[in-house]
Amino acid sequence: MKEETNQSLDLFSHLEIPEQKPEEPVQDLPLLSFSESISAKEEGPQVEGTPAPSPQEEVQEESYGSSFYEEDDFSEQEPTEFVSTPVEVSLDSEPSTPEEKPSAPKRKREERPKEPRDSASIFQSLSPEQARAVQTVHGPLLIFAGAGSGKTRVISNRIAHMIQDHHIPAGKIVALSFTNKSAKEMGERVRKLIPRNLLKGIALSTFHSLGLGILKKHIEKLGYKQPFLLLNQADQEGLVTGMLVAQKLEPKRPQIMEVLSKISRIKNSGPDYLADMRTSMNEGDLLTASLFHQYQDTLKDQNSIDFDDLILLPSKLLNEFEEVRDEYHKKYQYFMVDEFQDTNPIQYVFLKALMGESDNLCVVGDDDQSIYAFRGSDVSLILGFENDFKGASVIRLLENYRSTDIIVSAANSLIRHNLSRRSKELFSKVPGALKVKYVERADEKDEAEWVAESIREEIIKQARKGSQIAILFRTNFQSRPFEEAFRAREMPYKVVGGYNFFDRKEVRDLISYIRLIANQKDDASLLRIINYPKRGIGSGSISLVHEKAAQNKESLYETLFRVCESPDFIPDLNRKISSEIYNFVNLIEKAKKKFSSSPRLFFALRELIADLGLEKEIILEEKEEKVAKARIYNMSELVNMLAFFEENNDSGEKPSLFDFINRLAMLMEDEPSDEKEDNRVQLLTIHQSKGLEFESVYVVGLEEGILPSGRATVEDQSVDEERRLMYVAMTRAKRHLCLTGAANRRKFGEQLASEPSRFLKEIDPETLDWLSNEETRQQETSDFLQELEKLKIG
Repeated sequence: MKEETNQSLDLFSHLEIPEQKPEEPVQDLPLLSFSESISAKEEGPQVEGTPAPSPQEEVQEESYGSSFYEEDDFSEQEPTEFVSTPVEVSLDSEPSTPEEKPSAPKRKREERPKEPRDSASIFQSLSPEQARAVQTVHGPLLIFAGAGSGKTRVISNRIAHMIQDHHIPAGKIVALSFTNKSAKEMGERVRKLIPRNLLKGIALSTFHSLGLGILKKHIEKLGYKQPFLLLNQADQEGLVTGMLVAQKLEPKRPQIMEVLSKISRIKNSGPDYLADMRTSMNEGDLLTASLFHQYQDTLKDQNSIDFDDLILLPSKLLNEFEEVRDEYHKKYQYFMVDEFQDTNPIQYVFLKALMGESDNLCVVGDDDQSIYAFRGSDVSLILGFENDFKGASVIRLLENYRSTDIIVSAANSLIRHNLSRRSKELFSKVPGALKVKYVERADEKDEAEWVAESIREEIIKQARKGSQIAILFRTNFQSRPFEEAFRAREMPYKVVGGYNFFDRKEVRDLISYIRLIANQKDDASLLRIINYPKRGIGSGSISLVHEKAAQNKESLYETLFRVCESPDFIPDLNRKISSEIYNFVNLIEKAKKKFSSSPRLFFALRELIADLGLEKEIILEEKEEKVAKARIYNMSELVNMLAFFEENNDSGEKPSLFDFINRLAMLMEDEPSDEKEDNRVQLLTIHQSKGLEFESVYVVGLEEGILPSGRATVEDQSVDEERRLMYVAMTRAKRHLCLTGAANRRKFGEQLASEPSRFLKEIDPETLDWLSNEETRQQETSDFLQELEKLKIG
């Protein structure tokens, strides 16, 4: 790379911003006492002086995957989504240089009904069971909705029927889902059915979004302060790292992830789970319980919560505070939950606390598609619904409108082997001549080569778009040989969820600076950026700061601040390190002042990037100029996001830095986008494929130890979960389903024989063509000889 490091790669010039009035320069003032600087600003910097944005037609709870329609939310302006535009990544994983400045995608104006929908015509378009589900409004209702049975259509029409035909005020209705994608889809469908004036107050939300809304109103009752911070996964890892370091342990990432997994399991399993651990004589359980309490205490000290707390803490508020209960019991009377099979115990506790005495609960789900036990979901909740709600109506939606009859029959024959399930048989009227095919190849490389060739043939001979074809695997590590096979053939593909905008180093670093500026108790963020850009503050110095902070029971930043007040506060720190600490703390204090006083938050963020010299730092780090430009461009996108957030905030109040940070945390937890690009074959895990459909599906790696997983055992019901996972994979296919495996697979460098998955033998042989490795070789030889014969004849 050229050594013109003094030349700025300024990619911020494309932002259209109002002219900024010159500000008084911020001087390097003497540091205030810590109580003056931090304690007085516990609520975080608030920005004033800019009028609140005009009301939007669709008011989303900070765009957290929910829609809340209020009384005056209906202007003629169309809603705008919070959009980021990540840089595309080439096959060698280097970010490509952006060709042109980004622009937020324009949304087409939705066609919304001006007149009430014709109920009679709507019911005529539904099947008898769908119509019955829509018309059952009062009392508990359990809808078993099989794969591809049109459940989203049923849910949206049921909401419309409740509002329009039963005259139930929209503000009395809560419809909950588990992902932003499904909540958004539900909202879009309802808006096409109901005139806007009838939708005021309706809550179409995810569980976590609804919980966040409750916390924003009432978290102070639990001893937190407003505003609070929502941690993302990286922040949680940093927090646990700090806990282990404070105990003079050297944490490794597997141990950190195990601790976080156990903490999450405690939070999602309900109050009895932790109580049982406390009384356990098992040393591991006692240690986990101790770490859980330390983790929660640290979160509270930092005035922070994690993603699981968005359910746990609202449940606590509803169960312990009568005034909170009364508020929401009066507000909401009718409840719907989509994908109920994915509910975990604490979500169920939250739901029942929210409902109070009301029994107007409709749950929609399919126990055969419960595949999130590793996240704490409990299939027994849907199976036991009728015991909890006596006299509940039960409706089964069994017609699959997605897949051919052969694919549905094959999937039925597999899932029938699960004993802990509600007996049901899906059917399809979609004709299909192709049987499901199983192909075994010599090894994983041969398997990938065969799949790539088969897909190439589909694209050429059947004119099928790459985006209509998916390769589904059990775990991410299986994608490598398929990626190699596609690269060798120069076939475009996309690994879904393989590279996230928020995973990029420069983006994470900048977010950590923003978080620390907003909350000086955020130790995880401080640890990430205290030596970036490089300041010479090494691990030894950080350990000394850690020890002093633990000794004084204060945050790391608080300890650094005291070092600035008295360089001898930590005697073993040398003067050079103390000087660098002073510069770091002074930079953070100046940035706090700028974010507080700037008329726009994104002005202050641009200045922070300049003050840190991040452009120059990246130019020095990268050998390739295009990579440096792309990384700087990514920082500019974060500025764009903040500017967009400020301009499209629908809360009616001037957004704070805390609001933006919490918005980012929710985005970073969100599920990967399922947007398909016209010419790219989709590679994704089976879990990522949930809710999607493709014309052609290849389920690969069907071997014992992979699917089912090697961790699965008969005793703990894990095999049932793995079988449900296989069922979900099969029911993603519309027209063509191919299952593949390898006769041999390398494990730790050694080629070992593989055994075909037990699930293959459970599929009805009338629906499955089974071709072993030897048979496929013979078939290929026969095909080759036939082609050769044709050439001779020609």
